[in-house]
Amino acid sequence: MKRMLLAATLSLGLAAPSFAQAPPPVHLAPPQSLSPLAISLEQFTKGTLRFVMLHEMGHGLVDLYDLPVLGREEDAADRFATYWLSPDERGEDGVAAAGAMEWWLASARLSDSKREDLPWWDEHGMDEQRGFQIGCLLYGSAPEDFLPLAKRIGIPDRRLEGCLGEAHQNAASWSVLLRGNVAKVAGTPGLLVPIAYEKAGADTQAAAELVQTWGLLEELRDIMVQLRPGDDTAMVLISARDCGFSNAFWDPNEKSLTLCYELVNEIVSTGAAAGFKQPS
Repeated sequence: MKRMLLAATLSLGLAAPSFAQAPPPVHLAPPQSLSPLAISLEQFTKGTLRFVMLHEMGHGLVDLYDLPVLGREEDAADRFATYWLSPDERGEDGVAAAGAMEWWLASARLSDSKREDLPWWDEHGMDEQRGFQIGCLLYGSAPEDFLPLAKRIGIPDRRLEGCLGEAHQNAASWSVLLRGNVAKVAGTPGLLVPIAYEKAGADTQAAAELVQTWGLLEELRDIMVQLRPGDDTAMVLISARDCGFSNAFWDPNEKSLTLCYELVNEIVSTGAAAGFKQPS
């Protein structure tokens, strides 16, 4: 069981710093042409948000089912999100994951932090590392499609050889974990997964409308309802709301996944500053 994803038609365009209506839908660029100019601001934003939500779902799976994690859990959650968004027979083409890769690289490039200011002690990797990890796994999942992308961001040949094995290992590991620990067994109930789009303030109203238009919470719900309940929980709440800060997070106490509308605004601002454009 890898995924059951909604086929979403994009009809709401982006214009920094606010959102504007764009009549024609945006069509995803083929992987062979992935570049900053080939990815629109809308693709950048939606891809990053999908990645972030799946990253938090990865934390949720580890928590709900006590999955084994070798290494940092943050790295494992990134790898889960990349695995889920990598090219497959069900329609994923890797563009969403590439958008998230661009997010981490742009965040690092636009940051004014000096080396001595970086939180090397943090549970997360540095932004550049997270971006390069996505690029490495995408190349490993589809070398012919993603070689131009890997070359563009500067992954050397000696590293690309290792990416092939890492992508295979990552996919095999998550497939085994999902099948062996959390896959819904015929005849057993799935998780109860209510969703809630909470009212937004004036500064985040457009972001809230965008999240709901894209059906980001519904996508996560449709994935999680396929999972069998854990021993001590049968419900996970997925919500989007104003938080007062930019973030998305899994709450192990409440068994809930939250997307903050402020994060949407931050992603749009970063993408606009990095040069991603909304098609005219």
